[in-house]
Amino acid sequence: MNQVIMTKELSLQVGYFTLKDITIQIPKGKITSIVGSNGSGKSTLLKLIARLLEEDSGHVIVNNKRSKQYKAKEFAKVLAMMPQSKQSLPNLTVEELIAFGRYPYKKRFETRTSEEDRNVIQWAMEVTNTKKYQDRMFLSLSGGEQQKVRIAMALAQQTNILLLDEPTTYLDIAHQFEVMDLLQEINQRYGIAIIMVNHELQQAATYSDYLIAMKQGEIVAEGTPENLLTSTFLKKVYNIFATVNYVDDYPIIVPNRRKRESDEKLKAIF
Repeated sequence: MNQVIMTKELSLQVGYFTLKDITIQIPKGKITSIVGSNGSGKSTLLKLIARLLEEDSGHVIVNNKRSKQYKAKEFAKVLAMMPQSKQSLPNLTVEELIAFGRYPYKKRFETRTSEEDRNVIQWAMEVTNTKKYQDRMFLSLSGGEQQKVRIAMALAQQTNILLLDEPTTYLDIAHQFEVMDLLQEINQRYGIAIIMVNHELQQAATYSDYLIAMKQGEIVAEGTPENLLTSTFLKKVYNIFATVNYVDDYPIIVPNRRKRESDEKLKAIF
């Protein structure tokens, strides 16, 4: 596998929770989703990769270099992490907020916006279809619109890796599709590796090239959705009984419905 990120025996103790000896390879230029039940360690792993938490042991390798060997601004030029939707952002105009993504490229005490910065900001707005909002205040936008602005701000960093923690949480189904379609387009058009935590297994399987499944702080399975998604996998990771059907090559997870007494009565009537 041509990987963009590797972790080797990564461990962290947080209160009563332990992330245990995580060794994974994340493919270059693909969409990877980290899945698993609540409290399995998905967001903790993502924060370790992003250097928002410090591991107790092991290490993270990003673009063939240990993450700790990067200076802060250098690291921000190779990896961007999109803020969670529940994380508050300043109520600036959309264009002003997206401009924050250019921070790694500014010299110390530099305040002016260079022509290159302006060009990149315009590009990020065009890619995410947020240019029409550029003069609006961020908090005046809908949840789906705000999420696209967050993606634009991350794109303005011009990295080859984008991390996202639950990018469609709190969005209605129309905006979920819109955001995931946008991320897929960004990945396919620009080759940016996208790594996300996703609680929506159906969504993760539909849009991802690679899945990493966690349970109780450990990696329990990884692979392509086609190879990974089985009834056995669902029982092992989520402790549910379900069947996986495929429609136009897309997996559909169908829960095994228990027979009820009312079902038998209906059969008798009809």
